[in-house]
Formats: sequence, C-alpha cells, structure tokens
Amino acid sequence: MSILIDLRSVIDEGVGASLTIKGETEKAFAQFKLGDIDYCCIAPVTYEIDFHNAGECVQAFGTVQADLSTGCVRCLCDFEFHVESKLEDTFFFEATDDEHGDPYPVIDRNEQVDIEPLLREALMVEIPFAPVHNEKCQGLCVKCGTDLNSEDCGCGDEPDLSHPFAGLKDLIN
Repeated sequence: MSILIDLRSVIDEGVGASLTIKGETEKAFAQFKLGDIDYCCIAPVTYEIDFHNAGECVQAFGTVQADLSTGCVRCLCDFEFHVESKLEDTFFFEATDDEHGDPYPVIDRNEQVDIEPLLREALMVEIPFAPVHNEKCQGLCVKCGTDLNSEDCGCGDEPDLSHPFAGLKDLIN
C-alpha cells in the first residue's frame, strides 16, 4: 500500500522551502513479519515528517511511532509494546544511485513521493529481532513446558541424561 505525499508546494517554492506532514495509517502495517516473528499493529502508525527542498533533491526528516503486539520468544505469551524511530531520507528528481549502487527514492512526475517504505524501514530498525515481554523472563521448562515465570516445575535440577550435551556437565568443576 502506498502513502503518497504531494511535494508540489515545496518544489514550486524553490530551495529552502519546507513542508511538515503529520499523519497516521493502519492499512500499510496491519500485520508484518520480521524474520520468523509475526507482529501486529494494535493502533494506527503515526508519523511526522519535515520535507526540505535542497535544490537537486528533497530531504525528509521525522519520526514514526507504532504500538505493536507479538509473542515472547522465551515464554510464548502475547504482549504489547511501543516503538518509536527517527527517519531520514533523500528524494531525488532524477534517478540517482548511492555509493553502493542502490537507487535513491525518486519524486514521480506528479511531484509525489511514497513514504510507506520509509516508515516501514524506520520501524524495522527499532523492532527487536527476538522480542521478550520482560528482560527477566525465565521462559519455558525445556523438559515439561511449564511457564517458569508463573510456577516452578521442579524438574530443572535433575539432569536429562538423554540430552546430547549431558556429558559436558562432568567437565565443569
């Protein structure tokens, strides 16, 4: 889904002109995946971006915020968290590549830019790759599956002799 921003006023006014856009969107980020982890937006994604005409390009600076839900990688409980990220990009009037040969975003012939990829990228940088609901989360017992945050299963002290690394315990003294 595209989020098109009309930059006509910034372009027509010339170098030094600026435009501030505030908005929110639900549809572009309803559900997405990062690695093997599923994330879901539980509120609209909000953003504020300042666009500045720099002559040969339009520079964008701003912030994006989202409230997300996902599952804890240690205990599998669902939890919600807030993420906020700064964003920055440059939109050129003609196709231009960066120092790595990757193309910069281009302002289309209608003097519009799609900020959806910019918002998505800024959020992805801040989202934890292995989310935990609490840094002290003890996870699940590897033997019986009990949630160790809510109760002690009692089987954690007995070594599992069938485990492939069980013999290593004898080396620790």
